[in-house]
Amino acid sequence: MVVIPLVVTAATNPVLVSGESRYSTDGGGSVSGLTAITGTELVVVEGEGTIDYRDTRRDEYWDVDPVPNTSAVVVSTVVKNPDRLDCSDCTVQRIERIDVATGDRRVLYTEVTPGTRNVEWHDVDRINRTHHLIADMSQHEVEMVDVSTGTTDWEWSAYTALSPGSGGAFDGDWTHLNDVEIVRNGQYVAASLRNHDTVVFINRTSGSVNETISLGEDDDHSILYEQHNPDHIPADRGGPAMIVADSNNDRIVEYQRSDGEWVESWVWQDDQLKWPRDADRLPNGHTLITDTNNNRVLEVDARGRVQWSIFTPINVYDAERLSTPAESGGGVTAAAADLESRTVRPETAPERLQAGVEATLGPRAVNGILWVTPSWMRLPEFATVLLSLLSALALAGYEASVRGLLSGR
Repeated sequence: MVVIPLVVTAATNPVLVSGESRYSTDGGGSVSGLTAITGTELVVVEGEGTIDYRDTRRDEYWDVDPVPNTSAVVVSTVVKNPDRLDCSDCTVQRIERIDVATGDRRVLYTEVTPGTRNVEWHDVDRINRTHHLIADMSQHEVEMVDVSTGTTDWEWSAYTALSPGSGGAFDGDWTHLNDVEIVRNGQYVAASLRNHDTVVFINRTSGSVNETISLGEDDDHSILYEQHNPDHIPADRGGPAMIVADSNNDRIVEYQRSDGEWVESWVWQDDQLKWPRDADRLPNGHTLITDTNNNRVLEVDARGRVQWSIFTPINVYDAERLSTPAESGGGVTAAAADLESRTVRPETAPERLQAGVEATLGPRAVNGILWVTPSWMRLPEFATVLLSLLSALALAGYEASVRGLLSGR
């Protein structure tokens, strides 16, 4: 690992787009204020999908959070195998501050890490001007870094707290640590271990995991199935509760802490939602959702209706309303907002075909295949192609058996 503290740069030619292009809207509705979206680009959209800002300088953009009372965001970015470092298998991880009104940017902190797959910093939480919390997938650890000095002030390693027999392959993508935040009056760090199907609560003083308040259990997919971006909602906003993008269960779910247990209190999905990876409870009680395998960003109201949705070709990961606190920082629980749950059952023939494909291959396999397919191939198209392929194979097998019988006469 190479650490490069506080590299500061400014944009001489800001990548700024205003009113020149837009994303397609689905079903009407207007984007309710400036919304930042990450993926293979960083974009800011509003209105009928109008793009106000676009940044394409990095290979990937992961977590994005607004900086309060400014037009800036803090975003974690990735460049893989950079030419200037002459490395054949490495990734440059950056924490950057970008002003989406002017295009000015500062690189606050940089590390060069080995490998190019499952090593990205999926989440960087801005604590204050100098301190940021990092979910380090490559090292399976949480780091609190002071970007003004390039030093690590606190860290936690999964190697010291978890069994090597849990999660993914111990010598590879073991935890897939994809989200961190400070919770419970600063006493704990909540960390999302995707491959353990668990959100763990880490005591910041002792470094131990408090298993009595952790959410989920390894391989118990009835609770969580390889989740992303859980947000903690504290007691003063109706909690303790956790709103989670329950990715391989294709749903957004909220759990409320009650009598020492996590109880499912709200769930949302529609017939399109495939591999969601972010859900933020907004101050108005709505929920902002990224639908990765449908290339969709949407906002859901208190009755579970889609207020607006847009199509984006950038393999969307995170979305943030720039006029609100980061993540679910201004939102209340489902119970406090009197939200209505929504679930769906396959009703049409294409929907039943989709359900059959998922039942056969499993949601993880289907979502993995969709992740690497072209953006136009969503689950309905994939299911149709698969059915056509299976039919062709069955026909070929039948013809071969007939030829065999005839040749044996």
